[in-house]
Amino acid sequence: MTQDAFYIEGYAGQISYAAGQELTLHVSSTAPRFNLCVERVGKAREEVLSERDIPCQRYPVPHEASAHGCDWPSAFRLTIPEEWASGYYEFTMEIGDDGGAFEQRSARSARATGYFVLRSSRPQAKMLLALSTNTYAAYNNWGGFSLYAYHGRGGVQGNRVSFQRPDRGLFHRWEAPFVQWAEESGYALDYCSNLDLERDPVRLGEYPLLLSIGHDEYWSAPMRDRVEAFIGAGGNCAFFSGNSVCWQVRSEDDGQALTCWKQ
Repeated sequence: MTQDAFYIEGYAGQISYAAGQELTLHVSSTAPRFNLCVERVGKAREEVLSERDIPCQRYPVPHEASAHGCDWPSAFRLTIPEEWASGYYEFTMEIGDDGGAFEQRSARSARATGYFVLRSSRPQAKMLLALSTNTYAAYNNWGGFSLYAYHGRGGVQGNRVSFQRPDRGLFHRWEAPFVQWAEESGYALDYCSNLDLERDPVRLGEYPLLLSIGHDEYWSAPMRDRVEAFIGAGGNCAFFSGNSVCWQVRSEDDGQALTCWKQ
């Protein structure tokens, strides 16, 4: 192992899962093995999984990774247990060593995080919180580009972003304070992603209330059509953030990417 490169990065195979489905994590690292911790983040951090010494290896970053993803193979697979509650889940990957064999013998460590959303197969709460996962991807400039020029490589703005690349998400900046308050106050929430609103695997019509909390900026036309139909049929919807439903996007690659032409 060289001394000039020491890192670990990864992403979940899907943005949203339901219990019983297979979670996959796609990891690239300079270390041969990594440790993994998965936690549900609500009113507190609840560890649901801890695994050590998972094999991994280093993979190249494709030239168009920002737009078309990394296409790394899975390093970890797990059938999601039925007892895992709906929510926002963060996984932490860690590596460490003692440096070089004959010199530079300083201990090194590296860690990275990613996320996925666990939705309910059937309603467990009266309120459905739609996390602004499209907007997470829009601001993610991993690989060089996002849907913004201010932090794009060479000041260039992209028009397509992939979910198949490392992303820390923006939950802690936007939705987390509300989630902590709601769960501490005894309000039960089910969770879903933006893509779930588009495809409706959460059966939106079975919930009395849909919540949008976190700068929920990027919506597809099918998302809006479903939510407007839900409201028209007597459903309730509350937006507790600014700049919501601002830019139109189109889902591509079976929901693994977004295209947005703006400005």
